[in-house]
Amino acid sequence: MRKYLAIILGLIFILSFASVASAEPEITLGGKILIRGWYLDNVGNLTTKIGPPPFPPITITTSNVPVDTESQALYTTNVNITFDAKVSDNVHGFIELETSGSGSRTSGLYYWGSNQDTKPDADFGIRQAWIQYTGSGLLGVPSGLKAGHMLITLGEKQFLNNERFGDDAILLWVDPTKELHLALGTAKLHEGKTALGSITNTDDIDGYILLGTYMIDKNNTIGANYTWIHSDGFLPSLSSTVPNIDKLNFHNIGVHANGNVVGLTYAAEADVQFGTLEGLSGTDDRDFEGWAIMGKLGYTFDPLTIRASAAYGSGDDSPTSGDIKEFQTLQGPDEIGPLARFVHYTQIYERTLRTTTGITPTGAAAGQVLTGTTRNTGIANTTYYNLGIDVSPVKELTLSLDGFLIYASETKPGVDDNAGTELDFKGTYKIAKNLSYFVEAAGFWPGDYYKDTFGVDETVTQVVHGLLLTF
Repeated sequence: MRKYLAIILGLIFILSFASVASAEPEITLGGKILIRGWYLDNVGNLTTKIGPPPFPPITITTSNVPVDTESQALYTTNVNITFDAKVSDNVHGFIELETSGSGSRTSGLYYWGSNQDTKPDADFGIRQAWIQYTGSGLLGVPSGLKAGHMLITLGEKQFLNNERFGDDAILLWVDPTKELHLALGTAKLHEGKTALGSITNTDDIDGYILLGTYMIDKNNTIGANYTWIHSDGFLPSLSSTVPNIDKLNFHNIGVHANGNVVGLTYAAEADVQFGTLEGLSGTDDRDFEGWAIMGKLGYTFDPLTIRASAAYGSGDDSPTSGDIKEFQTLQGPDEIGPLARFVHYTQIYERTLRTTTGITPTGAAAGQVLTGTTRNTGIANTTYYNLGIDVSPVKELTLSLDGFLIYASETKPGVDDNAGTELDFKGTYKIAKNLSYFVEAAGFWPGDYYKDTFGVDETVTQVVHGLLLTF
């Protein structure tokens, strides 16, 4: 099926669109400059030695845990430049360039002070580069094609949220009515060898997506999506050896809704996962059985908005055996780190710390099987409850305060499920048109989960402030 997908997409593209008279191209240049100062305290690496005499001890390093450390302070800059090309009413191209520290593909910034009287230690990388074609043609209804490197999310972003650096993908969509939107896509999640004579399918990971959304009215939308992730022999989270499995067929089905009813805003998503991981060394075939649910509510008493949310992502109390019950997420790799990652719900727990995901130290058979990540894991094996408020005392100033109670959905015997409490603050002041100053400050108080698992429970603090200019 997979080998014919590109041919099918091409045929649909050729048959579905009619020729349209060309117009003068419209090129729009835009971008942003983001300057941030950072302060982090009590998050770092924990080094322990195990192995009783007479055997020599084995040193194990656990990264990104709430351990007693010296504070860290630094400044960074992100630069984004966009080129938006509207070639005609039907042809659209978009390119976004972003700074990258030392050529990294998972960095969006450069650090201040590489040396005096020198240029910053930074390159520009492509964050987005895609072509879009829309029309009606043979189908007689609005339809389109989009191909290239683009930012991809699904539903309310609980399972798939690759909006930081994006994926290479081909998307086809059709709108049978103005309320109904249907789309089919394929994404290359991992490409192995590409040299002629060495190309093989065993080191690739491919994703296929089918989705639909329906606007009940102008304020309310519902939707559903299906994702199939397939590999014929390789998962980077397990090892660098190719092949390291026989076959992966992972499936996620999600349903979601968002909108506004008589002033009450809401969002919700539920996901269920199934499929099989075959040929994992030393184990029988393992079935995926993860699931997750999330809900949000909000109401505005001008100028005050009150918000509440809760989420549950399944976990595994015995992650080294049996089926894979932990909710698998695609939220970005560990290397992105706290300085590049977008905030999804918490400033510290999800972005800076090692979360409660059940991955083993070797990445062998448990936890985030699809990604191998230990942070940026969304709600994998995580339950949280949130209450927040937003207030704008004057039109130039916006203030937000959020409190979180965080738990491990499942734990090993003898490990408490209380992961911790977090308090987040954010303030933004509009200095001038397109120019704002902001402060983000957060504290995280670890629960007994971190003490029982790693033997540490230091309070983590984090403060970020900066200037954002958009143009």
